[in-house]
Amino acid sequence: MPFKIFSYKDLFGSSMDEAIVKRPSKKVSSCSICGTFRRRALDVAALSMQSDILATAHNLDDHLQTFMINLFSGDVGRIGWMYPQPITYQNGLKKIKPLVELYENEIVFYAFHMGIEFQADECPYMNESIRSDFRVFFNDLEKIHPGIKYNCFNSMNKLSKIVKNSDNDKQIKNACLNCGGISTDEICSVCKTVLMLDMNKKKLPN
Repeated sequence: MPFKIFSYKDLFGSSMDEAIVKRPSKKVSSCSICGTFRRRALDVAALSMQSDILATAHNLDDHLQTFMINLFSGDVGRIGWMYPQPITYQNGLKKIKPLVELYENEIVFYAFHMGIEFQADECPYMNESIRSDFRVFFNDLEKIHPGIKYNCFNSMNKLSKIVKNSDNDKQIKNACLNCGGISTDEICSVCKTVLMLDMNKKKLPN
């Protein structure tokens, strides 16, 4: 398989470190910036390689943490987006999550056993997000009640399917007026983020 590297700097004009400096305040979390850029970077990478399927390595732990973040932030609509089924976009790209029913530690143990190299360094900005707290919370629960993560995962899927099928979760996919990318608004979140960083950069002292 060909191996290619795509950087935020090349795609969006800022590395993550630069974006952290440019953001207007810590209320704009590094995770929100990285997540916005990462999703678009994956789309660009897949299309540039003429792929019709994008498989991400989201695992069961990732999914539970994201569900809790959406729940506690009051973003109920996004819970409907989480239902684990293939999503096909207007550009023909299909997104799948083949590892979503596996625990994170199962994947790590498999990689160790098979001698597969993987990224082990922690994100330097991980403690900015409540995600780390949910990770610890679920891991502690799993030690006391083995299998509880999977029970929560099944419950989450049932809830996300209900939200997804509700009248309040009708996603309208438009083309961003600025870049042409897929967006639920006239201007996509990527362009909004880049504009925000550029505008705040002008306010910073030289």
